[in-house]
Amino acid sequence: MSEVTALTGAGGVRGERLRSGVQRYLGIPYAADPVGELRFRPPARPEPWSGVRDCLAASPAPPQGPDPLLESVVGAERVATSEAGCLTVNVWAPGGSSDRPDRPVLVWVHGGAYVQGYGHQVWTDGERLAERYGVVVVSLNYRLGALGWLYVPELLGEEYAGSANLGLQDQIAALAWVRDNIARFGGDPHRVTVFGESAGGGSVAALLGAPAARPLIHRAALQSAPPRAVRSADEAAAVAQAYAAVLKEQTGVTDVREASVDQLLAAQDELMTRHPVHEIPFTPVVDGSVLPLHPLQALRNGSCAHIPVLAGTNEHEGRLFVGLGPDVTGDAFDAALAEAFPDAEQRARARAVYRTYEGSSQDRPTENLAALLTDRLFREGTDAFLDAAAEGGGRVWSYLFQEPTPVLGGGLGSTHTLDIPYVFDVLDGPGLTAWLGDEPPQRLADAMSGAWVHFATEGAPAHRLLPSWPRFEPGERATMLLGGELPGSGAGDRVGAVAFDPFGDRRELWSGAGSQAFTDLPD
Repeated sequence: MSEVTALTGAGGVRGERLRSGVQRYLGIPYAADPVGELRFRPPARPEPWSGVRDCLAASPAPPQGPDPLLESVVGAERVATSEAGCLTVNVWAPGGSSDRPDRPVLVWVHGGAYVQGYGHQVWTDGERLAERYGVVVVSLNYRLGALGWLYVPELLGEEYAGSANLGLQDQIAALAWVRDNIARFGGDPHRVTVFGESAGGGSVAALLGAPAARPLIHRAALQSAPPRAVRSADEAAAVAQAYAAVLKEQTGVTDVREASVDQLLAAQDELMTRHPVHEIPFTPVVDGSVLPLHPLQALRNGSCAHIPVLAGTNEHEGRLFVGLGPDVTGDAFDAALAEAFPDAEQRARARAVYRTYEGSSQDRPTENLAALLTDRLFREGTDAFLDAAAEGGGRVWSYLFQEPTPVLGGGLGSTHTLDIPYVFDVLDGPGLTAWLGDEPPQRLADAMSGAWVHFATEGAPAHRLLPSWPRFEPGERATMLLGGELPGSGAGDRVGAVAFDPFGDRRELWSGAGSQAFTDLPD
């Protein structure tokens, strides 16, 4: 490995050329440290520096608690965290790419329920994509939890009126950095794909709803996203007041600006224990400025019709949230079912539908609850996103990831997060056999990484190991099935198949669930 340098708007940066020939730069600041007077403030430009700054190691992650999946299952080390120095990007660029500034750019937004995560996770290393496909890959950090998503105008008054959606504003600042600097790493600033998973996918949806972000985005991909997890200002104000009450109860501190990071995180953790899993407290908010409308409404209005979108879910998303804990009781499933479907007749139909999908005439509470959470947390919102984007005149593609993991007895199926290593083609990443098993199908990673890059390059997903991928329309609901047991025979060497309206009976359940209906969104 040897050192390489590049010039950014704030100063020179030093990275390294990896054995693959890829140039890697870690921890490049895209904003000033959000500390002191800048805590709870919109991101500011970083102070320029003289000389060449070492960008050879990842920056601290934004303040957060431990990650039970990456640390306990995959075995990743506990990441260092700090408010200072956390607002950074990482760049992977093909060798010699600075002489050819026309390569597609893929910008990754990590997930983690808006309270966890960072850009340099083991399963989002961009080296393989840069080496194999000649694209420039960028990942970023953004403020999390109370520091990034608390509706602070409610607590700190008019002086902080511009401080809603700080995590989203960080992401927009990072995209602005890409626009201004990525050509110096060989990337085309006019061909930028933003993609993310879980809260990262929800962030991508929110970015599509943000007027300041739309000119910076040319394609968008949402993986296992919760696009409905966006609060009104009144709802966000209530969460802010509840958070302030917890902070005062725990510490006596009445001004969030004066609390330590540990105090803020402790209050954050306590507030989250008081919310059910499907109601995460820290989310984007329709504040009238950064987000003038709910992102789904912006899509439906045609604001993003010029941006091709790709969106999908994993078949068994919810098993991650129930499969790593004790078995679910029948009473717990009954309570979740009653909350989701208050009408008795509709609830009885839902029970029958979920039983059918688990191949039993009786309740299987753990599996049934996992399926319900899959739909409530991810699939119903993704269906609404697809419908809204298509209704707004956009070019839209849909997928369903079905490849299971054999670990933990195989009971997790194709659960939440499992798609990420396939998209990044890092099945051999450190520790990932503990999550993917010993022999994950490389051909599926070939197809998915290649299809995502084709989408970033041409504006439509395609790969030789997949059949022709039709566009999504609300009537037929064409969906590419990726991995797992594909329907029919004669698939040959393909790892995908096209289906129309998979899980249609479950989708119809949620379309009639009243408060979940997309038609409830205001015009």
